[in-house]
Amino acid sequence: MNDTARVLLTAAVLSAAVVAMLAWRLVRLEIDEAERLIGELRLMQWAGVLLAAVGAIPIGLAVATAAPLAHLDIALGAIFVGIAGFVMQRDPREGLLVACTALLAHALLDIAHRPGWLAADLAPRWYTVGCAVHNVLLAALCFLIRRR
Repeated sequence: MNDTARVLLTAAVLSAAVVAMLAWRLVRLEIDEAERLIGELRLMQWAGVLLAAVGAIPIGLAVATAAPLAHLDIALGAIFVGIAGFVMQRDPREGLLVACTALLAHALLDIAHRPGWLAADLAPRWYTVGCAVHNVLLAALCFLIRRR
């Protein structure tokens, strides 16, 4: 495993751990408590920041590799960064639902690189699969909190 992979793995584990910690705190609170609403707002903000980050990564990868169909990745990345800004402007429950949906959509786009529907040589296979798993995990945590 090279240094880049270690850094990405560390960032993924830490970001997922922060969201899981926030979710764990929220699960233990009653729905009608004020702390619950504040916690949902914090979780929604973290989800928005992480959505912006995972949306921006394909932009950088597309610029760095100049792969065929990279322009689609740049456009889609910009859309996800815009959705992240939209998430930050919603109320917590709606923002968590939008973040959950967007993270799942981004996971599907990561997987779409493998059969060649998008630029297959944009990133290594381990990265696209790992990013998709990370996004699904974050989406599940956002949905769990929103549902309760």
